[in-house]
Amino acid sequence: MLKCLLFGSLVLIAMFLIPLGGKYLRTLKTQTCYKYTLLALYVGGILWLTLANRLGMEVSRYRFKPFYVVRQMLNCWFGFKKISAATCRAVFRNTKNLFASAHASPVEDLLLNIVLFLPIGFLLPYVWPKFNFWKTALAGLLFSSAIEGVQYLAQWGCCDIDDVINNTLGTCIGYFCYRIYQRFTRPQKSA
Repeated sequence: MLKCLLFGSLVLIAMFLIPLGGKYLRTLKTQTCYKYTLLALYVGGILWLTLANRLGMEVSRYRFKPFYVVRQMLNCWFGFKKISAATCRAVFRNTKNLFASAHASPVEDLLLNIVLFLPIGFLLPYVWPKFNFWKTALAGLLFSSAIEGVQYLAQWGCCDIDDVINNTLGTCIGYFCYRIYQRFTRPQKSA
């Protein structure tokens, strides 16, 4: 949990440092090297957090119910379906203090999965400008699906369809962040 927050924070800081790298690196070759290095560090960090960090874990859980946590949250808040108070407490536990537990609550896990994949949505079109929204979203979906598939087959942690959905959502949000960045860094045309 703490590792995910730290890594996510570092990646978000790196995203905001991208304009500095592009501005101060003079040659196209150094700018390209900078872009590929950022992407490689991100992918390596994600693979370490989600796979290598769990070697020998042998915890085999899976949940193939889409939007499970969102449905639980809605049931707790609006009472669409009778749900016990203990289940609601489990869904929202430790949301007041992110560092109180080594394990994230389902709500925190949902948010962390979104934040953790924001950079891939930003970095893919930054490194390869031909990546449009759909290619970027598909790349995020495939990368997340591959991670969850390896977790399922190797029995490392919990394979959850919600993780794939939230990671893809994070990728899409990251792409829109890139488009905003691109709009503000594009040279202004003089009248």
